[in-house]
Amino acid sequence: MFETLADLIDNGFSLRDAMDFIVDVHGQQFKQLSPVIGQLQAGAGLATALQPYVGIDLYYQLLIAEQHGALTMTLQQAGQLMRTKATQQQQIRRLLQYPLILLALLIGTLVMVKTAILPNFNATARAPVQAISWELGLSSAAIIVLLGTIIVIGHLKRLPARQRFLWLARLPIIGSLVRTYSGYYLTLNAGMLLAGGLELQGICEVSRQFKTQSLLQQQGEFVENRLLAGESLAMIIKHDRLLPDELALLVGKEGPTEQLSQEMIYFAMMQYRRLVRDLNRLISWIQPLMFMVIALVIVGTYLNMLLPMYNSMGEILK
Repeated sequence: MFETLADLIDNGFSLRDAMDFIVDVHGQQFKQLSPVIGQLQAGAGLATALQPYVGIDLYYQLLIAEQHGALTMTLQQAGQLMRTKATQQQQIRRLLQYPLILLALLIGTLVMVKTAILPNFNATARAPVQAISWELGLSSAAIIVLLGTIIVIGHLKRLPARQRFLWLARLPIIGSLVRTYSGYYLTLNAGMLLAGGLELQGICEVSRQFKTQSLLQQQGEFVENRLLAGESLAMIIKHDRLLPDELALLVGKEGPTEQLSQEMIYFAMMQYRRLVRDLNRLISWIQPLMFMVIALVIVGTYLNMLLPMYNSMGEILK
């Protein structure tokens, strides 16, 4: 929808006419957006009209773009990011489909062996202590991982947006992705605000007006507090996990604000391309890791089948 909206605006449509066209053409798919047309007709901005339908960070990104003349570019970027996300979700489902089916078959085989075959092999045979310990350890590990995941998710939901991003940025695998995304998001919005004629202090003042649960508001408050404490902007960037170190080189150069805003927006686009590339690289590891899990299940299945058999044969030989 965002990509189509940007194309229509580029071709001379007004916001209301473009949204009206999208709702009419796509029918039931976008029927729930009909109230947006009424708000646009009443004079509301696009960000305000779409606020109930988008996340808070995207809402403020659209609001900044609308106020500072970069709406078309922002719509295109938002559409591309959503399309990339949808494509990668489809790719993940496709990669997981075969391994998950194979894993389900293996687990079913293991259950059948434990419940139907081994009890009939020898009623008096007992599994050795090693097999019981292995099963108990595996079950305990699975329960611990599940409980840990639930606790971590609950903890993250309670954290403020900036603290949540900082916490995730410390993780070994997804931390670099979180840092790249936050660098893209914050740099793009700062570049658009600079392009709109605001200086650093003005950007901090604008961000303070946003809702407290938004990343932009919390990041702006953090930067302003550090500036008031006497730190330079370059040092703040270097010590902040959510901002790329390259950004300190850009803001450290002496030059017109217009040139800096263009460089920051272009650098944000580079961060976006890097984010997509890193996500694709991470997705490529999903299937090998799943097959490693399947290999462990196969080994566990053989252990559960053979160890009781060997124990039973040992009892017979005695």
